[in-house]
Amino acid sequence: MSAGAVPNPSPVTETIERRNSAEIITSIAHWAEQFIDRLNPILVKETRQALKSRQFVATFLVVLIACWAASFAVVAIIGPDVYYVASGQTMLLVYASILAFPLILIVPFSAFRSLAAEQEDNTYELLSITSLSAKQIISGKLGSAAVQMMIYMCGVSPCIAFTYLLRGVDTLTIAFILAYFMFLCMGLSMLGLLAGTNAKARHTHVLISLLVVLCLTIVLGSTITSLPDFVEYGFVNLQNSWFWLGSLAALSFYLTLFALVHAAAAAQIGFSSDNRSTPLRKRMIALHACFIGWISIIVLLTPTTIDYLLRVILIAAAGSVMFWYAMGTFMTSEWPHLSRRVMRSLPSSTLGRMFLTWFNPGPHTGFIFAVSSLAAVTLAGLLTVAFLPNSTRWPTRETVCYFLLLSWCYCVIFLGVGKMIISWMRTITFVQLSAGFLIHLILLLLACGIPQVIYMMTPSLRMGSEFTYLQACNPIWTLVTLIDNGPMAIEAFTLLSILGPFAIVVVILNIRPLVTEVQYLPRAIPERVVQDEIELHPPPASKPTSPWEESSSKL
Repeated sequence: MSAGAVPNPSPVTETIERRNSAEIITSIAHWAEQFIDRLNPILVKETRQALKSRQFVATFLVVLIACWAASFAVVAIIGPDVYYVASGQTMLLVYASILAFPLILIVPFSAFRSLAAEQEDNTYELLSITSLSAKQIISGKLGSAAVQMMIYMCGVSPCIAFTYLLRGVDTLTIAFILAYFMFLCMGLSMLGLLAGTNAKARHTHVLISLLVVLCLTIVLGSTITSLPDFVEYGFVNLQNSWFWLGSLAALSFYLTLFALVHAAAAAQIGFSSDNRSTPLRKRMIALHACFIGWISIIVLLTPTTIDYLLRVILIAAAGSVMFWYAMGTFMTSEWPHLSRRVMRSLPSSTLGRMFLTWFNPGPHTGFIFAVSSLAAVTLAGLLTVAFLPNSTRWPTRETVCYFLLLSWCYCVIFLGVGKMIISWMRTITFVQLSAGFLIHLILLLLACGIPQVIYMMTPSLRMGSEFTYLQACNPIWTLVTLIDNGPMAIEAFTLLSILGPFAIVVVILNIRPLVTEVQYLPRAIPERVVQDEIELHPPPASKPTSPWEESSSKL
């Protein structure tokens, strides 16, 4: 055998190598099979249906053809200067606009249709009788939307990455555009699933579909129009600490709001006997804490003046009032009776009943939950303003204090009166959650619209001052006038003397039915339920904890 010749491997060596490779392939296939079995079955079903549909195939081909045609069109327009001119921004805008179409319009609407079709065709009952929970069903359909999103991004991302070679755009801008599209697609898909849970009737399904398409089209148009500013002015600056602070704040708001919408969608399709309110209220607290926390961080990190701090308190108070009024309209519209399943999970200790009772389902606890949460923000704002010196600029201390107190009174009055109207109507007929929300909305519109109509139809009122006591029941007009013109413009002290006692009376009237919900005690779990849980989730077998136990068991 020559010196440069390579020795032939022996048959034994080839057999061992083949056996090792076969074992590796077998182990990978076994691991993949176990991984697929652990996946959400709704994810597998929805992904198969989506990828086999003509809509997905046609949309994917249209996106690829559009990218191919755009590449030739832009190169033909630029001409030979493509070798010398930085044309990366132009190509990036074109490719990003093409990618925005399926991610912002097609994928979220497909998620909406996947759940709305289950409601419309009455096939959701087949899913509800399985062992899958409502959260697993929503997560499975959301995972299917994520798979479609990744396929679209895999098809267009190479074209977007190629724009870096054409100069004029950096990798950070490309990465943040793709990340923005990913978060936006998942958020819109989650909102689409929430809208799909409400499309239970055929006549409402058509209306909700039109609203979903209209909203998605508006988001698509605003995204495409804002892309040139984002690419040209380069908002991505890793050296700027405010860029990271803003990104973290946006991400935290996105995650908490996403969790709230996910819980709301799961609650819409869950069993009526489940505790669907407690997870939602926990996420409401988390979202509001995120809002207040980031405002506090911004105040601590920036050089503040008295005027700036008063503006921040005013913004925090206005945001808190709108948030808790919106959440309170839903919480006060819940069904007042607790099921036996919910009563089994009630807190049993004295401390737990003192602090956790307000997380229990029910309109009465929901009213106290919203009012007390807003009262905590109001009290914190008043204590902060009390230690600040007076300011001669806008806004003054008196303006902020009166805004905190009057906004709390308005929120208490409208939520309390709306809840009492819903409770009275439930003695006559069945009132759903959506109907309760509409009652709150109609009450607010009447309080704002009737004084405005009287004001516009009465010349003597229009010739007088801008604010009259006729507008006292109009919270929007009153609070906006207070912010713009100060407390003297609305006679804030007199108005507070009227609204304050009225709000306290509303709270007292709503406390009486609350006593019944507070006195609920947790019920014991029936024996049959315990046996079923043991059969479904058997306890792990006891194993020896030391060598002596193992040896004794063998003996």
